[in-house]
Amino acid sequence: MNTGKLNRRISYTTFGTFIDDGIGGKTQSEVGTTVSTWCYARQLSMRELISYGLPVDYRTFEFGFIYERGANIERGMKLSYENKEFRAVSILEVDEAKREIKIIANTQQ
Repeated sequence: MNTGKLNRRISYTTFGTFIDDGIGGKTQSEVGTTVSTWCYARQLSMRELISYGLPVDYRTFEFGFIYERGANIERGMKLSYENKEFRAVSILEVDEAKREIKIIANTQQ
């Protein structure tokens, strides 16, 4: 990823840790941490939405950013970009050596 493209601010909230609840399940023990970082953002075209099999009634973006060490990034995590809340729908690429990631996220219009 070209770091010169990282010209937008995004914040993401990771999920908290899970502990055993004593009856065979897991409970989220704490609220995840929110991290703000630089990213690039690109709204997907209608052609891309159809090819990815995503609903067309959402605003869908591709985000790329460098994530922190130890961050647990999963589908469903919250992203905040330009005062709008997004949910990660798909994780496209992960480069663990450089800690770079590409995510498809959407929000309702």
